[in-house]
Amino acid sequence: MSDVNYQNLFEVLKQKEEANGKIIIILTPDLSIPTHDLMIRHRVKFDTAINFKAFTECGSDVAQKMGSSTQFYTLNNEDKAAVFIQNEFIPYGSDCNGNIMNEAYRYVFLMHELAHINDVENGINFDKETEEGDLVKAAVYAKVCTLKHLTLKKQTYARMLYAKTLLKVDDVKNEYSLKVQRELMKKYPKKKLMQWSKQSS
Repeated sequence: MSDVNYQNLFEVLKQKEEANGKIIIILTPDLSIPTHDLMIRHRVKFDTAINFKAFTECGSDVAQKMGSSTQFYTLNNEDKAAVFIQNEFIPYGSDCNGNIMNEAYRYVFLMHELAHINDVENGINFDKETEEGDLVKAAVYAKVCTLKHLTLKKQTYARMLYAKTLLKVDDVKNEYSLKVQRELMKKYPKKKLMQWSKQSS
């Protein structure tokens, strides 16, 4: 089990990112509804929601939400982003390990979404003018950034949880998910992810 206080790391990072007023971070119990509807449910004020389209065809279902999602939008002619993070990834119980796991997941998925925001802001895999992007490369970019950060900071427990998530593709018929996983494993081979998925501290 981890001796890192992931709840504190999450709160500190949340405050830092929200300080400039361009990003809001919201914990939500349900990510199954469309992100646009999440904006309305959580009373996020916006003028226009920005939904990036794929440069090229990348499969039928790209609206995959692993535990978090970001909606880009404009308000008063300013670009902003709302990050939604699922509050619970496992049911809360009397076992404090469940609490620690949820705290670590929230932190990991915040890191993941911040990588997406960095990607859009710097035009790495997205073009804000045309509102198009390479969605496969963008997904891989966020995953690689998150793994690099967790490794650099020696946050082994969080990396273990994330590696387990990355190894699992729920629907093997989902072409987009398989493409993302294949591209990710060119950078982090399956053997390495499996090794990390067994390291809890």
